[in-house]
Amino acid sequence: MGKISLAVCLTLLVTLSTVYETQGTFSLPLYLKNFPKVGKDYEAFANKGISDFLGELEGMCPKTAEFKDFFEKLKDYMASFNSASPGSKDNLFEMSVKSEKLFKAMSAFNSSNGGTSEDSWKLVDGLLSMGKGLVEMKKSGSKEITFEQRRDLISSMVKWARAIGLFVKAASEDKGQSIDLASFGIDYDNHVESPFSKRAMYEKQGTFSLPHYLKNAPKMGKDIEPFAYNGMSDFLGSLESKCPATPEFQDFFVKLEDYMACFKLVSPESKDDMSVKSEKLFRAMILLDGTKGGTSVDSWRMLDGMLSMGKVLVEMKKSGSKEITFEQRRDLISSMVKWARAIGLFVKTASGNKGKPIDLAPFGIDYENNVGNGKGNYRTGPVLIDDGSEL
Repeated sequence: MGKISLAVCLTLLVTLSTVYETQGTFSLPLYLKNFPKVGKDYEAFANKGISDFLGELEGMCPKTAEFKDFFEKLKDYMASFNSASPGSKDNLFEMSVKSEKLFKAMSAFNSSNGGTSEDSWKLVDGLLSMGKGLVEMKKSGSKEITFEQRRDLISSMVKWARAIGLFVKAASEDKGQSIDLASFGIDYDNHVESPFSKRAMYEKQGTFSLPHYLKNAPKMGKDIEPFAYNGMSDFLGSLESKCPATPEFQDFFVKLEDYMACFKLVSPESKDDMSVKSEKLFRAMILLDGTKGGTSVDSWRMLDGMLSMGKVLVEMKKSGSKEITFEQRRDLISSMVKWARAIGLFVKTASGNKGKPIDLAPFGIDYENNVGNGKGNYRTGPVLIDDGSEL
């Protein structure tokens, strides 16, 4: 019986050593579709993805001692993040030793030029980004992974896989053996938008709901700014994914986020910066605005919404660690809704002019342009705040 078991084990070992050379290619996009919902499941999910990806990638490389050593050191380094105490002195020392060994393994390839090539630095950056995600999720335990965490973790995993893929591809081709990364779903030209770009991720993720997001509005002044900017970024990312994929729309959203970021700084110098960025945004708006001058009602409503949102952000900054009042919370939510509605309507009109209609209802900001209440506001579904009051 013992001999039979040994024979079976030896057969399995031989099979496993060649499985990645015979099975279909690991697809990162397909793997990410099964992304876990709670923090405690992320480590196992990520480690399996890491193992499958590296196993198959190694199977495509030349069978040399340099590549064998590189993958061995890389796997060993990534395993450091699985430690129960990633921040301990012992673990940090262990990671330092393993990172040095990995760097030496990288330097063995002529294409890395001693680990100083662009691909080498991208690899290091990708490793750190992926490791950070693993460490952060370890702290989450059984908590549900938020939309923002999911977005960042997917981005880190893609960044990690692509960095390793490009490094190995260059090293392998330097040895005369080409590798096609397209089958992994990570190959794309540096000048072409990544299939894992913000737009692509939001196209798959679904529509950002402002009412749902605002239910978690923070109570402390110091938490307002990150909450507001995360919400604005997610809203704009989701909205952009509904628009035509043209340079004009892409430039508009870049300039819009750039302008709103000015409110993070409260200083005399920032006013000059805002002036420059507002002019750039205005020009980007003109390219989308059918009035050829940014003079439409939608344009002015959008400008009013941005200034209103900016004013609240500046005021909230003064609160510091104090708990915000009911009135401040109400003003924050009201301004964010006003901001999102104004931008949504402007973009909806611009996209419609390009032949691609946008439904704003899933965002929770849809309203009829011709139905007013006599106060310059428009009909929409209620946004509830903590005590059940409606805006």
